[in-house]
Amino acid sequence: MDAHMSVAGMNASSSAPFQSDLLSRFSPTSISGPVLLGLFLGYVALCSLLRFSRINSLLSKYGYHDRASLSRMTNQDAFEIVKTMANLEFPLLYDLATRLALFETYAVQNVGHVLYGGSDLAITAKAPKRYADTEVVYLCFANFAPESPTLSKAIARTNFLHAPYIKAGKIKQEDLLYVLYASFAEPIRFLNQYEWRSLTDMEVAAISTLWKYVADMMDIDYKTILNKTEWTDGIEFLEDVSLFASDYEDKYLRPTKEVQKLGDVLMEMLLDSYPKFAAPVGYPAACVMMGPRLRRAFGFPEPGLGITVLTYSLLLVRKLAVRFFCLPRASGVEFLSQPDEQTGRITTRHYMKEPYYVPATFWQRWNFEACITRLSGGLIPGDGGAKMKPEGFLFEDIGPEKVVGKGIDETNAFEEKAKQKAFAGCPYKPARA
Repeated sequence: MDAHMSVAGMNASSSAPFQSDLLSRFSPTSISGPVLLGLFLGYVALCSLLRFSRINSLLSKYGYHDRASLSRMTNQDAFEIVKTMANLEFPLLYDLATRLALFETYAVQNVGHVLYGGSDLAITAKAPKRYADTEVVYLCFANFAPESPTLSKAIARTNFLHAPYIKAGKIKQEDLLYVLYASFAEPIRFLNQYEWRSLTDMEVAAISTLWKYVADMMDIDYKTILNKTEWTDGIEFLEDVSLFASDYEDKYLRPTKEVQKLGDVLMEMLLDSYPKFAAPVGYPAACVMMGPRLRRAFGFPEPGLGITVLTYSLLLVRKLAVRFFCLPRASGVEFLSQPDEQTGRITTRHYMKEPYYVPATFWQRWNFEACITRLSGGLIPGDGGAKMKPEGFLFEDIGPEKVVGKGIDETNAFEEKAKQKAFAGCPYKPARA
């Protein structure tokens, strides 16, 4: 027994120096502590350097370093800058901001009443397809260049769908201008508030310029509403349209039965696109991000203090994590395909509730997002059969059920008009010295 205790003691005594040495290696006061700290700080510095390298590269490439230089921004430059933002720099929140912008346009009285009465958006079973139609058209605006035939086709189909309501006086020029405003002002606000960095003046001007040339191709009448047709740069255009939009919202962003019905359908569709276990948090969190005016228009309840603090805290944590700990994307997110050379069809890689126009490839069915959707009981690409058009869409497929496949000649006529307005050059008149 004494021998056993002696051996045990020897083992204990021999292991003590080893344990002491092991602890010293990982002690904060040892050389390992400074090395680990240095590696950590080096990684943070690398993330910061690489994260800002893209915007610095864009500023050097285009030369829009100050406000005066923005007056020479071309439509083509604006498109390229916005595409970088949407597909590379801020793909997640740019997409979310665009969805909120669509919600905002549905909440104003005139637009909401037209959609409720003449669109499939108010019908729960048909709403996912109509929402997908609107989303792919918006994606076309940000993914095809000003003089691209595909952009002209997207705008032509939009004009065809609007034409009967404009002719009947149900949609006015001020309604179209407000939809335009929400489409670029909401992403600017949202990205500035929640992304890992604020937008530069160049990026703000680019978003405004992109939507200005879309509005030009849609033949929106600025002069009647703004008493103006020329601007010195995209920021001045944003400022003037924002002044109009503030008065417009005071008049028309109010709760009505039709708007609240649309809000219920849209919120249900939004929540159904995420796992069911997230719904109790997702609903009030969405209400927080909408802001008070939009919540009231849709008739959604005021979120509690707890969920408000949680939502803003999570957004802040994400902002800091992306800013300091995430390397930038090496490749862009592909939201839309190019038109197929044989069929002309375009597919999307993105959907909210039902996978309209999404190809049923192995990757689309088994990537991480698809697996989460599958586990939560949602639809993945390939589900829903031919109705989802996994082969992609033609522009005559866009619209309510009653006009699908119709209006081809009228759309072609609108396309010719849009092509005449398509312009890749500079749309601004420099300010006089």
